[in-house]
Amino acid sequence: MKFCGITQSIDAQYLIDSGADALGFIFHPQSPRNLSINQFRNLSGMIDFKGCIKVAVAVSPGQKLIEDLISLGFEKFQFHFPLDLSQKEIEKWSQLVGKKNLCLAPKLKSSDKFPQSYFLYASTFLIDAHSEKSFGGTGKTADWVRFSNLEKQFPEIFWILAGGLGPKNLEKAILQNQPHGVDINSGVESAPGVKNKEKIDQVFSVLKKFKP
Repeated sequence: MKFCGITQSIDAQYLIDSGADALGFIFHPQSPRNLSINQFRNLSGMIDFKGCIKVAVAVSPGQKLIEDLISLGFEKFQFHFPLDLSQKEIEKWSQLVGKKNLCLAPKLKSSDKFPQSYFLYASTFLIDAHSEKSFGGTGKTADWVRFSNLEKQFPEIFWILAGGLGPKNLEKAILQNQPHGVDINSGVESAPGVKNKEKIDQVFSVLKKFKP
């Protein structure tokens, strides 16, 4: 499981020590959880990742930002983008970070058809709640029906479910959708970018039910 929107070293360490598989750090100025390159550099120096995967999260990033993120040692890259973005740009992302390291998160309305051509560039996809104003982090629930249908239709793809997941709905989300992974952000926060230990503990209690 991945926890996103990390802005504090104390939160990162608590999540790592609790058993998080991956942590997401957001590089998008419009996000209340945004970090600059220097802020992440300082933050990461105070964290013992213990093998926990570092995920860089950005919106329609340019080549310079991607190169900066690579230089910071990120292993995985989660890029959000609108459907009208040129696929040549997405192809460039894939070439820069590698298909297996790229997670694509297209901004989809319920009426939008999922472009299967994206599968050429990434093997991991994140489905989040749609918002006209932002790319993720809304606290709203994603379209679970769409998610389940995509997962059944394309089982070779690694599908991650996001969108308002937390202690109250995580068990239902997993049982109903059987996601390959979950991405949790606002559902374990006291305020944007500030994680809540009690909610984190509750989430891990739920996740333990699904461990073999």
